[in-house]
Amino acid sequence: MNNTMPLKSLNTLLRVLIDHGYPLERALQHAGLDFNPLQAANPDTTEIAASSYSKLYGLLMEVLQDEAFGLGQEYHAPPGTFRMMCLFVIHCQTLEQALVRAWEFHGYCDQYRDAPSSSPPKPLVDLGNERVLCLFQRSTELADDRVKVGHANIVLMMYRFYSWLIDRELPLLEVHLQAAAPESAEHYESLFGCPVLFAREHSGLVVSRQLLQYPLAQNEDSLREFLRLAPYPLVRRDSPGETGPLSRRIEQLLLSSGPENLPTASDVAAQLNMSPRTLHRRLTAEGTSFQQLKDNLRREMAVHYIQRDELSIDAIAAVMGFQDNSAFYRSFKKWTGTSPGQYRQQLQRERESQP
Repeated sequence: MNNTMPLKSLNTLLRVLIDHGYPLERALQHAGLDFNPLQAANPDTTEIAASSYSKLYGLLMEVLQDEAFGLGQEYHAPPGTFRMMCLFVIHCQTLEQALVRAWEFHGYCDQYRDAPSSSPPKPLVDLGNERVLCLFQRSTELADDRVKVGHANIVLMMYRFYSWLIDRELPLLEVHLQAAAPESAEHYESLFGCPVLFAREHSGLVVSRQLLQYPLAQNEDSLREFLRLAPYPLVRRDSPGETGPLSRRIEQLLLSSGPENLPTASDVAAQLNMSPRTLHRRLTAEGTSFQQLKDNLRREMAVHYIQRDELSIDAIAAVMGFQDNSAFYRSFKKWTGTSPGQYRQQLQRERESQP
């Protein structure tokens, strides 16, 4: 995989280090670089290994004792802040709950620093047409373009984090950045795999509203391993814009549609500019089928909803898009080998047996 980042992003970190008196040669040696990237002729179009970016990121945290190191945040985030935020959201049920709780966590942190008294914008901004902008920065009044470029780094890392939380790349519709548009947006769009709009009021990710109800797939055990490897999982380039297995691309399309409004194979084939016959043939070569991909998604969503005791089984059937409740019962038994009621009872017994 092409685990690279735009050189401009690394240079942003490097300049922060130099501004704080850290020797350039030592910084380059720490990042494993044998050249001065600040002298590169085309930083907007040159790429650098994500591992070098990750090493420089860690060095900045150590030197400044600040996980945000002044990029994308006006205020310091002491080491451990990201870990605490992760623990604050890891037990949320849905992506929306995680986004809101993360925003609340940073709002709580604002009490202990010189944050503005005015209320920040909400974390989720309705853009209409079932599109939602997910914000990751607290300030909307930033004149320093370097900080605005830093927002691109923060947005990218949060995109990685929330993709990890749901165990899938977030199907993005757009990315909004406060920074002024560069000469070429190609590398940014390659990183995110979608259109990137610059000079916007806020920095954040635009997703389908239905995606907000997608369940989290991680727990404290997997979080422990994730944090052990951080920040590399947040900056590696394993981007949705790269060509990958067809089944993975279709999973993203299905995920963005939601379980109650899944497209047909013909619809997906049209979106991918291929015939339905070609789509089925290529999926067969990958050892799967369009129906199996749909069933996998619907099974995951159904099992997630079954764990929510406040939802009746009939309500879950409606949320899943089944007009006939008996059809949902048959499908659920096909997916799990047991009925929805029996599956819920089994979950309750397991919870009761836990110490």
